[in-house]
Amino acid sequence: MTARPAKLYVGMALLGGLVGAAVGLLVAPAPGTAIRRRVIGPSIEDQESLLRRAEMAAELLGDELDLPASA
Repeated sequence: MTARPAKLYVGMALLGGLVGAAVGLLVAPAPGTAIRRRVIGPSIEDQESLLRRAEMAAELLGDELDLPASA
């Protein structure tokens, strides 16, 4: 590939990236902070729920593994 087509290809790729970023900003449904809150909120709730379930499972497993002293 010669220098001119390579520069043209890189220039078109950069232009496409800029146009894509501009369109993304124009059609975004909400500001970035609001979207991050909408995404992070359920994630934190899911994490807390998973931790509670793991603790309950560990307690149940611990109860099942408790063997009588005579065994």
